[in-house]
Amino acid sequence: MISAPMELQVAVEEFWPEQEWDNALAVARLESGWDAFAVNDTTSPEHPCGSMLHPVGDVDISAERSVGYFQINSCNFPDWEWQRLYNARHNAGTAHMLWQQAGQSWRPWFFSATKLGLI
Repeated sequence: MISAPMELQVAVEEFWPEQEWDNALAVARLESGWDAFAVNDTTSPEHPCGSMLHPVGDVDISAERSVGYFQINSCNFPDWEWQRLYNARHNAGTAHMLWQQAGQSWRPWFFSATKLGLI
């Protein structure tokens, strides 16, 4: 298993099947550099959550506030207190939910998953 921050490793082991542990940790490393407090906030008064910013290749990039290890886009969870995504278990649990909803696929992390050869 990839060596990662203990709180992240424990959360990944709790949520994903063992054969996905290394993939989950690799995605988190690319997304946040394993920084529990990483934030990518491209929102602004002119570009609220979800507004289109620009394309990257064939992918339209929208304003986001992505948080924590798996860079969960809190814009997709407007009723949540987004700071809770700093918690490793909450972040990994939400990431697992997204992975499950995508048919046990890493597609929600398109750029990282593509780089890692997971999609």
